[in-house]
Amino acid sequence: MHRDIERALRECFHPKKGKPNLRKVPVNMERARQHIDKAHSNLRAMKMMFDNDLFDWTIICGYYAMYHAVLASLFKIGIQATTHYCAISAFKKFFVEQGKVESEYINYIKQAKHLEEEYAETLEKAQENRVVEQYGIEVLSNDDAEWIIEDAKDFVLKIEEVLAE
Repeated sequence: MHRDIERALRECFHPKKGKPNLRKVPVNMERARQHIDKAHSNLRAMKMMFDNDLFDWTIICGYYAMYHAVLASLFKIGIQATTHYCAISAFKKFFVEQGKVESEYINYIKQAKHLEEEYAETLEKAQENRVVEQYGIEVLSNDDAEWIIEDAKDFVLKIEEVLAE
């Protein structure tokens, strides 16, 4: 996994073609707060979708709540992401992975308390399900979507803790 993340980050920061999908920017807590606000909006939408038996959109909204929380965490460390894949790769590297990172990021990783691996797995599961639900025609049940309600809330709250430190 470590090499895959390193390769992904290299390509995201320095693509062979086109503009970078990850770039270093000044730390921006205002943008981080805006993404957390958007995450909370998505949590509210997720709950409304679930309560109205729109389980495919429950998963999609839950995914986007977590995705905006990831974007918030990256702005806290001065990284701007323009694609989901690159944002999640950077999140894994700088908040989840317990290996060595550039010294400037060590304090951020300590502040984040090395976010538990389960949060990255939750985000990946939501991303995979979001693609299936957004473009597929399968009918979902309450049980198919119920898992994301608490996981998305926990994920956003965990990122808020990181931002507050």
